[in-house]
Amino acid sequence: MVRTVAQCRNPGQVTLPGATVHVMAYRFLVVFLCEALLLASGPGAMAQERGEYASNLAALYGEHQWVLAVREACNKTRPKQQADIDGALGVWRERHRQLIDDLEARLVAMVKKASRDQMDYSRNYARSQSEVLRQREEERKQLLALPKEDLQRLCTEFPGYLRDARSDIPRRLPEEFAAIYGKASP
Repeated sequence: MVRTVAQCRNPGQVTLPGATVHVMAYRFLVVFLCEALLLASGPGAMAQERGEYASNLAALYGEHQWVLAVREACNKTRPKQQADIDGALGVWRERHRQLIDDLEARLVAMVKKASRDQMDYSRNYARSQSEVLRQREEERKQLLALPKEDLQRLCTEFPGYLRDARSDIPRRLPEEFAAIYGKASP
């Protein structure tokens, strides 16, 4: 079965291009940060709210990491298309610059809050970044394991997808965006 770029976000689930898709939350946020924040915040509603915040942040951050994983998989399998993909990624990154910077700042703030001191923060931050890279590598491997026709189609459509508004993180994840930023996606 051939899938479109929008459908390849979750290869096991067939979706329509405009539909909301399940987003794999990166484990470093869900496991490390949620556990740390839930333990630090104690019982009750506050712990629940922080867990939901971390989960929503992980989904938004994970979407950025997914784009990078697709780029890496496509550049590996279709090196002749690398310039077009990298150019489209530049356009996408420019549109998302403020959001990505803010997500990074929020991640840093969560790691700091979950750390006892500067040394602990340094260890936790390094561990979280290592986990991000590991997760992205796993996603890249999953993409490379797709049937050859599906991967080729994904890579062919990917530059156009990145240039199009349907790849905008707030549009892809409107509920998570609204939960983090308190407003609907633009």
